[in-house]
Amino acid sequence: MLFCILVQHSFCRSSVLQADQPKLIVFPNEPLRTQHVDFNTHEANLSITTTGNDPFIVWEWSTPLILSEPVLSFEYFCPDGIDNVSLFLGPPISSTMQLRLPNLSVAEGWREYATPLTPPNGEKFPDVITQLRLDLGQRPNRKIMIRDIKIRPPTQRERDLAADRRRIEEQKTRSAKAIREYAATSFPASFTKVLIEKDTITLNGQIPQATIPQATRDTAEVLVRLVEFPADVQINETGITLPSPLRLKANQFSLVLPRMVGNRDRLFSGWRIKAMKPQGNKDHFLSARHYATDFKINDFTKIKPLRPENQKGLSGFSSRGPKSDLHDLGIKAVTINLVLSRFLSTADGPGREVIPSPGPPIYFKSSAFTALDQLVDYCRQHNIIVTAIVLVPRTNPSEPSAVLQHQESAGGVYTMPNMSTPLGTTIYGYLLSRIAKRYSTPDQAPGVITNWIAHNEVDYHPVWTNMGKQPDEIYLETYYRSMRMIHNSARAFNPHARVFISLTHNWNVINPNRWEQLSPKQALLALQRYSSQEGDFAWGVAYHPYPQSLFAKTAWQDTNIENHFDSPLITIQNLHVLGDFLNQSSMRQSNGARRGVLLSEQGFHTPTYEAADQNRQAGSLHYAMQKIRDFPWIESFHYHRWVDHPDEGGLKLGLRTLPTKEHPHGQRKRAWTVYQAINTDEEKKATTGLPKP
Repeated sequence: MLFCILVQHSFCRSSVLQADQPKLIVFPNEPLRTQHVDFNTHEANLSITTTGNDPFIVWEWSTPLILSEPVLSFEYFCPDGIDNVSLFLGPPISSTMQLRLPNLSVAEGWREYATPLTPPNGEKFPDVITQLRLDLGQRPNRKIMIRDIKIRPPTQRERDLAADRRRIEEQKTRSAKAIREYAATSFPASFTKVLIEKDTITLNGQIPQATIPQATRDTAEVLVRLVEFPADVQINETGITLPSPLRLKANQFSLVLPRMVGNRDRLFSGWRIKAMKPQGNKDHFLSARHYATDFKINDFTKIKPLRPENQKGLSGFSSRGPKSDLHDLGIKAVTINLVLSRFLSTADGPGREVIPSPGPPIYFKSSAFTALDQLVDYCRQHNIIVTAIVLVPRTNPSEPSAVLQHQESAGGVYTMPNMSTPLGTTIYGYLLSRIAKRYSTPDQAPGVITNWIAHNEVDYHPVWTNMGKQPDEIYLETYYRSMRMIHNSARAFNPHARVFISLTHNWNVINPNRWEQLSPKQALLALQRYSSQEGDFAWGVAYHPYPQSLFAKTAWQDTNIENHFDSPLITIQNLHVLGDFLNQSSMRQSNGARRGVLLSEQGFHTPTYEAADQNRQAGSLHYAMQKIRDFPWIESFHYHRWVDHPDEGGLKLGLRTLPTKEHPHGQRKRAWTVYQAINTDEEKKATTGLPKP
């Protein structure tokens, strides 16, 4: 679960303008009245459950509200989403002043909502407004948490985007079309090898004779060039044309280049072949982009492929819980959050070294390894497979880590890495390489990171891997380049390292929110196309098959699932659909092998800590493990969470309760005991009496 509605309307100015107008309208803690909702306030969060078909909340102010360019904004958590949202201005509350608002999209984490308030039908706001009514759709049983609800002026970024929206959208639409056309093109020339060694890169390829214009074949070597696409360059852009011509021998070429160009490591570059324009014609590409697929940098003979001894895993391994739990539970795989910002500083000091990159000095903090070393080495000592989730937190632009943040990111908990500038990709690549090198020793401290998950839940990218509103094609092409960087960094030090795409349970989204949501099925198809076209690499799927609602009482009551490839959701109930999809020959690796699958995040909710709720959670966990042990293609089931977290929208998914002063790691729930017993002689006894389908 590791969401921001980008404003669709123009910002308009009210008829009410005063120099001393308030700039911020904060909502009262208690509403004037409600209908069809259960409403309570807990630690500044509004917790709302709809109980009928006309749920609404009315707030009242003692003095009239003065609205000028008003924007309604708040953060919310709503795993099922809410359609048909409206705001009424009053008194009186009537349809003549009903403002229809954007839907509350599914938010499985805290998501920003911001929308301008525009009077309907070109009318003016009333002169006196003291009441606001928020209507939350027309369905009962919708749970939503809201915090920091207010009416504010638009931010400067919102003003800029509103003023420039049409031009930006047209430009992005053209880029998306170019990427689609590229993906659909079959190119005549190809690369047969792109080999990375310690100091050099070797490129071999072939160009069919027929593709060289008839009138210029005798001078073909002058007309064919190699084009480099550094990591910050999108596929529909120009790239860097090398000055030296390709010299062909029997229509084949072999070229050795230095690996480094200044501060830029060609480990991360893609390559294309271009025919230079003969008179009267245009330059055109003869090949698709191709990335490195062969690595000969270190002695790999001592590094063996690692796979977990069983399917029991845990997500978010950290110092928050007792390490002894891993041994007691029989855990053989964990995920660890790899937060890249922790490695950066703008200040020099002990244990810091300047990163070779353009721009002002940025320093690498080796002290950030200390906590990671302890976790990874513990796993090494106990034969536990480590999977790192590569994360770039959203941060203030003034922070040193902002250099890693995508320039178009707008909200969200995490962002896409800065894949648009040489500075961003240089520092990103440096961090990845330093970390991959350190954690490449399975037989000695500090241990090895075997798997790398590229960011989090990219199909719901507004909150978990934000890069602003983007067409699917642009977002996926950018994400794919980031995956390649992670893969190549890791493969340079471990020949068995793999990178995984992180996806939610929303398998086949027919009408996703425009430029805000991907369909996991389509994302996998696009990734497979890139892999086939540009050189296969070791990627797999990190899936999150939560129940249909994260607040579901059990794991077997989903209704929006089907047993075919167009199923809206893939949850624990129909996991076989994911296995069958990836088992298709068209989705396999180039060598015919199946791609790796991790269930890297899923868990089951306990509304309370009463025995009945704990039993339902434990029964759901047992049901899930019974399912997955019939699927050997699932390498690990990483249960989420280890310990309940107070800031997870009211969800209590943990194997342990919320921490207290007396129990700093929380107390073991029944699910903890059941998870321990699964696949042991104690399983039958430990699961007796649990709810089941």
